[in-house]
Amino acid sequence: MDAELVLVIDVGNTRMKLALFRAGRVIRHRAFGHGDVAGVTALLNGARPQAVVLGSVSHLDNGFADQLARIAPLTIMRGDGPSPFPSKVQERATLGVDRLANVVAAAWRFPGRAALVVDAGSCVTYDLVEPDGTHAGGIIAPGMAMRARAMHAYSARLPEVEPGQAPVRWGLRTDDALAAGIHHGIVGEIDGHFRSVRERYTQAVLLLSGGDAMRFAKALKCGIFAVPLLTLEGLHALYLHHRALAGDRHGALGGAGLGPGTAG
Repeated sequence: MDAELVLVIDVGNTRMKLALFRAGRVIRHRAFGHGDVAGVTALLNGARPQAVVLGSVSHLDNGFADQLARIAPLTIMRGDGPSPFPSKVQERATLGVDRLANVVAAAWRFPGRAALVVDAGSCVTYDLVEPDGTHAGGIIAPGMAMRARAMHAYSARLPEVEPGQAPVRWGLRTDDALAAGIHHGIVGEIDGHFRSVRERYTQAVLLLSGGDAMRFAKALKCGIFAVPLLTLEGLHALYLHHRALAGDRHGALGGAGLGPGTAG
């Protein structure tokens, strides 16, 4: 069982990320469009996983789920499902499974330390993990593309800029000023939230994940950890927790091999 292959899929708002885990470590990973069965087949490359784990913040495609279930037994993770760490969030049914997975992965990577988990995707989510692993709550803010689209949609003359372009500090043209506002606004937001966390927990760590993680990791001066596969790691840890609850001693997190040394 220690060499069990597990295919983990994180379906986001714009694409899905996949990783193949063996003995708790990522052996390969890719990103594809929603419902790309050919992409799943390409990632597996002949490998036969013993389980498939799916977490989705998008509308669940039942046809895609049925095809995944043909590969191996399918486990669908939800934000209100069992977790190895408690959460103070009310109405757990509204908690995105990606946020739950991020919290679990952060708590497992840094036991005994507080963590601020920032997932920079379609939205920018901030989740605070207390030193004992408790999820203390979070913040949800617009992501880069959403900010660019909103400034264009709710103004008479502002263009919609491509937020991925490298911004200047002070724009001399309108599009440069918009791009700078998006980029530096989010950087300042992350920095401000982390400073607030550090006022309470001086040894807290900052984890950045999501599609825009590396962009902001390079811009921030505080000590951070960029973990692009954090959500996938957390979904895998949740799967192991579910197995442990079902009485499978091999499902305990302690034997997962998940931690700072995780590949990928």
